[in-house]
Amino acid sequence: MTIANLSRDVKEDEAKDILCEQIDEYVKERITFADEVIAEYAVSKIQNGDVILVYGRSEAVELLLYEQARKGGIDSFRVIVVDSRPLMEGRAMLERLSKRGIQCSYILLNSLSYVFKEVTKVFIGAAALMSDGSVVSRVGTAGVALMAARTCNVPVLCCCETYKISAHVQLESITRNELGNPDDLAVTADNTYGSILGDWRTTPNLKLLNIVYDLTPAEHISGIITELGILPPTSVAVILREMYPQDNNESDFR
Repeated sequence: MTIANLSRDVKEDEAKDILCEQIDEYVKERITFADEVIAEYAVSKIQNGDVILVYGRSEAVELLLYEQARKGGIDSFRVIVVDSRPLMEGRAMLERLSKRGIQCSYILLNSLSYVFKEVTKVFIGAAALMSDGSVVSRVGTAGVALMAARTCNVPVLCCCETYKISAHVQLESITRNELGNPDDLAVTADNTYGSILGDWRTTPNLKLLNIVYDLTPAEHISGIITELGILPPTSVAVILREMYPQDNNESDFR
């Protein structure tokens, strides 16, 4: 929209400055400030003695844990960081939380069932939030939310900025997903190829599928925490209509 509104007479350098300024303002308001507000709302759901489970790494989730440590003290809660191959993003989260003095435990996804007996809350991040309240996030998130909501009756709270809300509805994790490098699945911890998958490209009837994201259904989410407040997944469509009122009068059926 900013590009479309620029005058044709604007010089190239001036146009670049205007665009950079608009981008910086967008990042400040819709991401940086939004994450700070989300953290404020999220800590209201944390009680002393809570054992919080997080998966991978989310900047919004990380910020709320810092906020809880600042307000309630580093001994007021404990964090279990769950991680999985091939990205192992949880290691960065674990390192940063530990440097802040926050009590942490670290497990891989296949050990999830062994720790849920002590978990009181689950916080997840989001790559996108669908209009029906379902959450697109790092692959493995759906399994964490499923076990928390269905098996262990633990609340699952999703921290998501409103700029990630999509008007689309997604029913499964294949359509519109992203594929990572399949070699990442074949490489072992010492950065070498395993004997079984080392020649996977030339092995008949063998393909490696490195899916980046998965879809968590809305029924597995207890609440969505945005900069506008905490809301049930069923209210995402309402926020979408308020954010883009100009689309309410437009119909796709003409």
